[in-house]
This record gives sequence, structure tokens and C-alpha cells, in this order.
Amino acid sequence: MRTDSIAVTGHAQREAWQRRVLPPVERVSPGVHSVPVVFPGNPMRYTLSYVLLSGDECVVVDPGFDSDEGHAQLLAALARLDVGPSEISGIVATHFHTDHLGMAARLARGSGAWIALGEHERRHISAFDDAAAETRRDQERMRTWGVPEHRVAEAAMDPGRLNELRRLADADCRLADGEILTAAGHILRVMATPGHTPGHVCLWDDAGELVLAGDHVLPRISPNVSLEIRGDTDPLRHNIASLRRIAENDHYEVCPAHEYRFRGAAARARELEGHIAERSREVLAVLDAGAPTVHEVARQLTWSRGWDSLGRLQFRLALSETAAHVQYLVTSGIHQGVPGLPPAGNLPG
Repeated sequence: MRTDSIAVTGHAQREAWQRRVLPPVERVSPGVHSVPVVFPGNPMRYTLSYVLLSGDECVVVDPGFDSDEGHAQLLAALARLDVGPSEISGIVATHFHTDHLGMAARLARGSGAWIALGEHERRHISAFDDAAAETRRDQERMRTWGVPEHRVAEAAMDPGRLNELRRLADADCRLADGEILTAAGHILRVMATPGHTPGHVCLWDDAGELVLAGDHVLPRISPNVSLEIRGDTDPLRHNIASLRRIAENDHYEVCPAHEYRFRGAAARARELEGHIAERSREVLAVLDAGAPTVHEVARQLTWSRGWDSLGRLQFRLALSETAAHVQYLVTSGIHQGVPGLPPAGNLPG
């Protein structure tokens, strides 16, 4: 089945996404299974984890958000594959987000499994000593971005959320761009794909002609690319470069962490890059019309759900995404920018 520029291969996954139910556990290829893990209270609803098996080895890629319900779902799926929780040998997260890395610490405690992340996926957003002080700093940044005072607390990271990020697992090993990772009998080629996060990686299974793509390319949704605390100072530029990289093997099956599997990575990457260019033109038009702050730019942009419907995390993501576009225009020499943007430069170490 084709949908616009891609060929859908995860038909049951697509049907489940449309019906707003969990998809089934599926065999993707020999020794590779997809397992849905619930993401409570989030519009994405669940993460597609991937279980790699070979003999007595089991490696879980993107184990999902840490909840009792999700943990039970993952263990039930493993049991169907004749794997006990203590038999997990390794865990890989494509990036440092709670719906990908969240379950890693719990799984590792029960199995002693190693945990791997991309070499540039550091604790930028949770690199603080005092959560309350960090919240105050973030609130001040939101004021600089022009957020109205009555919405500053809503837009800023609160101490509870920050401490939740602090509890995410640390990596035992780091995956460098071009590195070859042997995981449960699968030879995986690591590709650094910064943008959605500074250290996002995709894992290419050349023998199986598939790519575990995390959130880098999704079949329908445009992944959020945000200007974040202590993160990449030009994430959109790096995301564009990453989109061009993933297009190299267009016939591979793309196994994303959300929605459903598909083929057509090159076409989808070009489509996403086109969306970025269109959005940047819209941002530039608003800036040229005199919008003085990130908030005022964001307020005048087109949002699929409507600006007035965006609250809490979605409000913050809209602001951070807008800031990333403004920063991209600044570093491209197209606009002088607005207050609150970081100096253009390289990713902090």
C-alpha cells in the first residue's frame, strides 16, 4: 500500500494507529520483532520497541516509557518470544527521551544488561545541580522569548519534569557514527542523525535491509526539532543534514519508533526537508513583518491543531521549534534574529 511518497509495510500497525489502539507484536524479519509499549498521557500513545534475538541473546532497542503498564506489556511480549526479563543482554536507545530511554534503567536492574546511546547524546537538558534554580532560569528564558507572564510557568520546565529526566539511565557504552554494533547476532551500522536530539542515532541492518530509525523519520508526523536548554545551538541545520544522510538506502524498510513501518526513506526525507523549508519561509515572513519575539512569531504561524489549543508541553514544543527556525535563519545569514537566542556555534561538549 502506498501513501503519498511512501510504501506502507506495517499494515497492521497503520490500521491500529488509525483506530487508536495498540498494534500487535510482529515479526519484522528473522530475529527482529516490534513491540508496542504504552506512552501514557501523550498524543503519540505508544512507542514501537524492537526486540533483537539470537540464541540466548536479547537486545531491546528503544524500550519505551517507564510505567508499570508498559513494563508488563514488554515482559508479556518477551515471554511470548520465550525470553525472561533476566535474559535481556543489552539495551539501545536511539535518543535521550523518556519514551525511548525511560524503561532502560528498570530493565537493566533486572538483567544486568548494558545500555548504549549515541556518543553525542549527553544530559544537556538535565545538566543541572538544583532543579528549582534550573526552572527559574528556564522561566527567565521564556520571558526573553516574549511569553506572557501568565503562561511562563506553563512553558518552562518544572522541577518535577526536570528530576524525571535526571532519573533516566546513563549509558554504559557510546555509539560513534559509522561504528559497527553486534547486537544479538545482528550487525548494525550506526549512523549519527542529530536534529530531533543532539545525539540521535539510526541503526542500519544491512543484511536484513532495514533501519531502526527512532524518531528521525516517521511516515506521517514531522518530528519536533527544538532549540533546547544547553543543547544544539543550530538543531534544524543538523537535522537537514541528517535527513540527507538517511536517504542513502531508499529500498530499506524503515522501522520507526512511532506510527508504522514503511519503505521510501529518501522520498520521505525530501518531503520532511520540504516541510522545513516551507516553515522557514513562513517564519521569515512573520519576522519581516516585525514580530519582535519568539512567542509572537510562533503565535502567527500555522499549527495543525490551532495555536489556541496548544498547552503545556505542546506549547513549549511550539515555542522551541519556532526558536530553532529563527536560529536557522540567523545562522544562514538571512535574518538578524530576536532576543533570547544563543550565540551561533558548535554543539557544546
